[in-house]
Amino acid sequence: MVPEDLYTLIRRRTAVLRVSLKFDDIIYSRASMHMGNKILFYPNGDRSLTPVPASIEYIYGTLTGEMLFAVQRHLPLDLHNRTIDSFSMYPDFPAKLYSANFQSRLEKVKVSWVVSH
Repeated sequence: MVPEDLYTLIRRRTAVLRVSLKFDDIIYSRASMHMGNKILFYPNGDRSLTPVPASIEYIYGTLTGEMLFAVQRHLPLDLHNRTIDSFSMYPDFPAKLYSANFQSRLEKVKVSWVVSH
């Protein structure tokens, strides 16, 4: 049986779950195995959008055998706590600070959408 938060995302009670996945010579692991194991991905695979950081909560297989990630996105930086994004003064350098906190809901991410690991 899949965990309740994953069920909410995939709407199936059973799925093949993995702790790691090797794809194009890169090994991805769940956050429970390696806390610093973050990814940057294009939302919905749309490369015209800015990649967003996320944590891999689950690696699971679909009914067709495709392996996907169930991730939690990092929240945007909370400007109320007076944290300054030190990268904001460099408009030609595409970096940005994010919160260490995560969105509560899981999101499906195809491995091909990942741009950095």
